[in-house]
Amino acid sequence: MRLCKLIVISSDKVQVIQCRSENPASFVVRLAGADESDLTNALYLRLEWYDGNIFHMAVCELVSADKGNVTLKPVSEVLRKDSEQFHIIESFDTVESKKISPERLPEYAQKTDNINRRFRNSLTAQIKNMLSDEPISNQFLFKLLLQIDGKLDELLAHKIDGSIEGLSDCTLLALSGGGLYFTADSAHPGDLFYLQSTPKYTSNLIFAAVCRAVEVIKTPEGVVVMSEFAHLDETSRDGMVHFVFEKEREKLKRIRANV
Repeated sequence: MRLCKLIVISSDKVQVIQCRSENPASFVVRLAGADESDLTNALYLRLEWYDGNIFHMAVCELVSADKGNVTLKPVSEVLRKDSEQFHIIESFDTVESKKISPERLPEYAQKTDNINRRFRNSLTAQIKNMLSDEPISNQFLFKLLLQIDGKLDELLAHKIDGSIEGLSDCTLLALSGGGLYFTADSAHPGDLFYLQSTPKYTSNLIFAAVCRAVEVIKTPEGVVVMSEFAHLDETSRDGMVHFVFEKEREKLKRIRANV
């Protein structure tokens, strides 16, 4: 049985469902730790798998689901994509975003580099790097310092990034080493968005990036934007890939523990 993934987009969330299949190209899979009802009202389904060392993906529609056995029908051609997209995790964090014109990409690329460099050099980042190596007795103190420094970062971010006008809150639904999924009022494929996740909203992954919309899924509240990175420095991308791998590994451990 080979491992594959089913990306399920509904009106308010993205789910990454682990599956197994004798042959993913047959579009018959076995769900692992997921509710079949999540597939019934989905706005978008995409099956992803590896064939050898090549990553494949296809948009699908549901044919049937019974006792964890799911049959899908492809409604797009099977595409070969960047393998970084295969590693993807759900998120429900609030981030700030702004649609930008192509002419302003160099300007916002520089902004993301400056912001990410400041985040990496912050006390918060240094404490997070130390936490996993500290005994439990010390972790409480470090977490308290994280909260304090997070508030200081929030104030500093407001002062430094005050020149970025027109930011609005949106929900980050999923992230990978290749791009982000997030909500927006409206978007079209090819649109550019500046996004930033700051200590104001989360203690998880802190970053800034410019993303390009690849697919746009309409929902009753607006759209879900499936994007690829148009600009994210290599160090920040490596940090995001590591974060995704760790969260994905934790999820697989939970699934195996419940089997």
